[in-house]
Amino acid sequence: MEAGSGLSDYRWDATPMDRHAWIEATLAHGWKCRFDAHRSGPSSIDTVHAGHTRIVNIVASWQSVSPLLHRISAPWNSEDLIVKVVRRGVLSIEQRAHTRTFGPGDIAVLDPQHAFNESMGEPMCMSALRLPKVALRERGLRHRFPVVFSPNPSSPDVGVVRDVLLTLASQASKAGERLRARLGDQCLDLMEVLLNDGNAAASARSNTVTVLRAKQLIARRIGDPDLSVDSIAAELNISPRSLMRALQANGLSAMRYAWSLRLEHAARLLPETLQGEIQLVAYRCGFASPGHFSRAFKERYGMTPREYAATYKAASVDPLDRAKAAQGTGTA
Repeated sequence: MEAGSGLSDYRWDATPMDRHAWIEATLAHGWKCRFDAHRSGPSSIDTVHAGHTRIVNIVASWQSVSPLLHRISAPWNSEDLIVKVVRRGVLSIEQRAHTRTFGPGDIAVLDPQHAFNESMGEPMCMSALRLPKVALRERGLRHRFPVVFSPNPSSPDVGVVRDVLLTLASQASKAGERLRARLGDQCLDLMEVLLNDGNAAASARSNTVTVLRAKQLIARRIGDPDLSVDSIAAELNISPRSLMRALQANGLSAMRYAWSLRLEHAARLLPETLQGEIQLVAYRCGFASPGHFSRAFKERYGMTPREYAATYKAASVDPLDRAKAAQGTGTA
């Protein structure tokens, strides 16, 4: 009998499966998995959606995984960036003929658009965030990493953000959907600490504080159609010129950022909205008219709000749900 082939050894989002089903589920999510032929141990994956961010808690033993690079097989691997924090054990990452090891508390930033192979032996536990590159780009954050990147472990700021991410990963499943979405957006903002090089001069720190305060204010006033650069600057007690200078230094525009947040918020609301209430979503997200909302939404997502809501509701069943159904018929 193949080592580690029992249903109790592998669980994907609480679904028990054997080794073959684990490999198939991994492929369906854009990864190629290879097991040690002689040794095995427990492996599990638990996923929570936090807005556009996915939080994944992983336990893995005696296996290696690498991203599928073909756009047809796994198109989302070119769309996301992955931040991993090791909780227990050792994670090894081989890329471009070099191998790096990450132990408890270490952070690895990986771009699955570029080839790498990660492996683990004894049970290794880690938490991962899958972040959309478009959201990082809109925030003026670094989103391209041709090789694995590790933030400065001696930085107090990096340590604080790491602890926040670990707490979120351990508690996210207990939160409601709306709170998780807010926390996911805050995680994206915190990525500034992890993803940027950290070599900025001290004079840039005031700009960073201004940008963070502006982002928080915009998020709070996302439904205010009167939001403007002048009103943001007035509430922050700085001049509009100073605000624009601080944002531009970080590759941002106040109103482009506001429109981006509004559209992301709308995309979260639409699947739960009745057809006759779509214009209410427009107003709740700060758009002055349903027509403006529809045009902006289609430009961002490639379909109208009504089409987006209908597509989301009619989406096909997740492969894991099909596996559960098949497993149920097999044991009947």
